[in-house]
Amino acid sequence: MAYSTGTIAAGCFGKVYKEKYNDTWAAVKRVPQHLIDRKDLERECEVYRKCSHPNIVKLLGNITLKSSKWIIPMEFIFGEDLETTIFSASKSKIQLTTANRGTIITGMCEGLLHLHSKDVVHQDLKPDNIMVEHGTNRAVIIDLGLAKFFRGGLNSAINRGNDAYSAPEVLRMGGQRDQRSDVWAMGKIIAELCARIRLYTPSVSPEKIKETLRGQPYCQAVCRMVESDPARRASMLGVMSDIRRAGGGILDARPLAGHLQPPAARHELRNRSPSPLNGTPSRFQRSESPRRWDRAPSPKPEPAALRPQAPVQRSPSPRLREDGNRNPAPVTNTAGLGQDFMRMMLYREAAKDVPHGLPTTGVVRVRRFEEKDGKVEIFEQKEVVTEGGKIIKYNDIRINK
Repeated sequence: MAYSTGTIAAGCFGKVYKEKYNDTWAAVKRVPQHLIDRKDLERECEVYRKCSHPNIVKLLGNITLKSSKWIIPMEFIFGEDLETTIFSASKSKIQLTTANRGTIITGMCEGLLHLHSKDVVHQDLKPDNIMVEHGTNRAVIIDLGLAKFFRGGLNSAINRGNDAYSAPEVLRMGGQRDQRSDVWAMGKIIAELCARIRLYTPSVSPEKIKETLRGQPYCQAVCRMVESDPARRASMLGVMSDIRRAGGGILDARPLAGHLQPPAARHELRNRSPSPLNGTPSRFQRSESPRRWDRAPSPKPEPAALRPQAPVQRSPSPRLREDGNRNPAPVTNTAGLGQDFMRMMLYREAAKDVPHGLPTTGVVRVRRFEEKDGKVEIFEQKEVVTEGGKIIKYNDIRINK
C-alpha cells in the first residue's frame, strides 16, 4: 500500500504566488471562496495570531476577499522546502553538515513546541510543509490551514492530514490527530533528514530508528517520539532538551573539561546585567515557559587557577640593564602582540552569554527572541564553531522588526 503525502482537505487547494505586499515580498495564497469555510478561515487566522514565533510562518496582514478568492498574505521564506533538502540533493542549495542539520532540526522542533504550548495541533507535518531559509538555515513550519486547537480532548476542527506522516493510531479507524501524532510525524521527519532516506510509514518504530540512525545524536530522542503507543510517546517538551543537546545548542549544566575560556578578564567584561544567581533574571535565563529561551542559568565562574591563561604580553618600557645603563629594552614580537589581542577580543565576543565557554571542538548555538503584543519583535542567533581550539566559524545575527 502506498502512503501519500497529499493532504485530504479541499481547503488547501489554492495557489501561492510571490508578490509584493506593503513593500516586502510575501507568499500570497489565493483560495477560491467556495473551497474554504469562513469558520475554518477564522480558525487559521487565530492560529497565526496566537503562535507568533521565528520558526512558524507569519501572517502579514488581514485576509481579504477579492474576485471570489480569499487572499492570504504570508511571510515569504527565501529558501527551499525540506523535501528538496532531504531527497533532491542535486537541486538543494543547503549543505547538510552536522552544524546545519542541527540548526534545522532544533528550529523546526522549537516551532512545534511553541504550537503545542498554545494548544495547537498542526495535523499536516511533512517535509513539504517545512521551509529552510538559505543563509541562516532557519527552519519555518508553514501551511497552518489545517491546524486546529485541541485541549482536553476537544477539537476545533475534524481530522485532516496526509497518510505518509500519520501516527499508527491515526491510521487506525477513528484515530485522533493531536499533539502526540504531531510528535510522531516530527520524529519520522528527523530520522529521514539524518539518514536521507524515505522511511516506509508502517515500519517506523523505535527498533527501526535504532537500525537506521545507528547511534547518531538524535537516535534516542527520535525513538521516544515514534513509540507506537501514544500513551508511552514523549511530548515535544519531554524531548526538547535532548534535541537541543544533540544539535549543540545547549551544553550540560556542569563545567566541561577541555572547554576554551577567554582570557582572565572575561568575567569582569561579561554582560553586566544582574546574575541569575542573585535572584534577578538575566536576558538568557530560562523562564517558566521553556519555549522562550534556549539558555540555562550561567554557572558560577571557575577559580582563576583552573582557567587557562593567555600569555601576558608586556609593552616595552625603560629598564635598568645589568651594566647599569638605563636603556629601553628592545621591542620584539609586536605582530604577535596584535594577533594575540585580536584573538583575545574575538574569544570575548564569541563567548559572551555562553555559560560554559567555548568547546575545544564543537558547535555552540544561542537563540533569543522577544515578543510584544503577541508578536516577535527581536530575534537573535549566535553560532560559534570551534575545531582544535580555534574558532573556524562565527555568526551573530539580529533581526529587529
